[in-house]
Amino acid sequence: MNPAPGADGGAAAPADDRPPQVVLIESQGWCAPVDAGLRRDAVAQARAGRAVLMYLIEDASVLARPESDTALDELQRAGGRLLVDRFSLEQRGLAGIPLRPGARIADMDELAELVVRPDVQVVWH
Repeated sequence: MNPAPGADGGAAAPADDRPPQVVLIESQGWCAPVDAGLRRDAVAQARAGRAVLMYLIEDASVLARPESDTALDELQRAGGRLLVDRFSLEQRGLAGIPLRPGARIADMDELAELVVRPDVQVVWH
């Protein structure tokens, strides 16, 4: 649960400190345009005023790089938060890369605590 290198907040909207209402777990990278659907859904939820947290895992961990995905840029501008799975970064040789402003590296135990909460809607892609 340490801050990510380069995660300084940048130009993104301030992070929403409310507990997340929606946790979207993105495991897909840039495979096809349809893969951005979950990320676009996250933007819509954040714009509707819901506290949204997106957890980037597996192949989606590459999306943690700055300016790598326009939907994630929009999500952050709308107040959505981003966590990036430490293990996924390490397994792909991405540990230590600069992360998009506001993104934070997290471990699976933090995700596990979120997905078992009865007040959180979870979607895994």
